[in-house]
Amino acid sequence: MELLTSLSLLNGVATDNIVLVAAIFTRISALAFFLPGLGEHAVPVRVRLTIALALTLILSPVFIAGFNPPATLSHTIAIIAAEAVSGALIGFSIRIAVFAIQTAGAIASQSLSLAQLFGSTFAFQPESPIANLLMFTAIVVAVSSGLHFQAVNVLVVFYEIIPLGVFPGASDTGEWAANRAAFAFSAALSLALPFVVLGFIYNLAIGAANRAMPQLMVAFVGIPAVTYAGMVLLAMTAPILLGVWLDMVREILDDLMGYAS
Repeated sequence: MELLTSLSLLNGVATDNIVLVAAIFTRISALAFFLPGLGEHAVPVRVRLTIALALTLILSPVFIAGFNPPATLSHTIAIIAAEAVSGALIGFSIRIAVFAIQTAGAIASQSLSLAQLFGSTFAFQPESPIANLLMFTAIVVAVSSGLHFQAVNVLVVFYEIIPLGVFPGASDTGEWAANRAAFAFSAALSLALPFVVLGFIYNLAIGAANRAMPQLMVAFVGIPAVTYAGMVLLAMTAPILLGVWLDMVREILDDLMGYAS
């Protein structure tokens, strides 16, 4: 009889810990889905799950003491859903920097008449060559600078803002997402500004040449010229653009840490 009582108590403790581990694993998995480098579809799903499980085993002992186990199945599902939303919000706030550099590359390709050429399948959808190159290089630079370690630090600190099993506020989340989207588009246009200026100068020059010599097929001369000039401009400005982008990512992480503190 005493053995059955002990086993029943052990079963309750194990069930509570399973719910806790599942909740933490859900938030970390949602973050890993958006995290630059780890969240790319070129990375196997097994690798993402292994990393998420390892981080879960590291973080779980921190929350065991203060965790209140759910009383019902619906409460358990609510906790898991809240953790998925919280992890996605944190991951999206970091992923927005990748969206910015990706959009900047698309704007640059459009300005250089290269938007019709698709890059490789590094992303989920075909990208223009400049967007694919900038996105790939930016992710490599971010991972090399230790972005994933800083993201884990943000994840841990954010438990003070969004506690375990608590849904983020709907109004605050909507306002925050709108601000992040506006920031992504403004940052993308700022990064692609040299190529936009080059495209504007090209259109002015091609219009003047066409007005002066209507019989000349200016497109056959202008498109190779602007493409060559764009490649030279990309080679000159890419290191600067990546440095500015990396500073932007660090600023995003610092803002998240400051907001959390």
